[in-house]
Amino acid sequence: MEHREERDFTISIHLSAVFAEDYEGDDDGFVWHQRFQESVRPALVAAVFDVLRAQPGANVVAAPRGRHPGDALDLDVELRPTR
Repeated sequence: MEHREERDFTISIHLSAVFAEDYEGDDDGFVWHQRFQESVRPALVAAVFDVLRAQPGANVVAAPRGRHPGDALDLDVELRPTR
């Protein structure tokens, strides 16, 4: 039987948008967030996968844990360290 050790590493990004004082609220339909979801988020996800998969012996799979995949990126990363 193999021995397994586990740890967590969390990256949290808290998003906000700042508007001028005359802003009426939600007038833009959260366009700023849509832009993040369509351009920034995919680039971040790709970069994280690229870095992790570049590690020798690494296996990376998406592993959502009850959170909406549009709101969170949960991954299982299995490393096979060399001695």
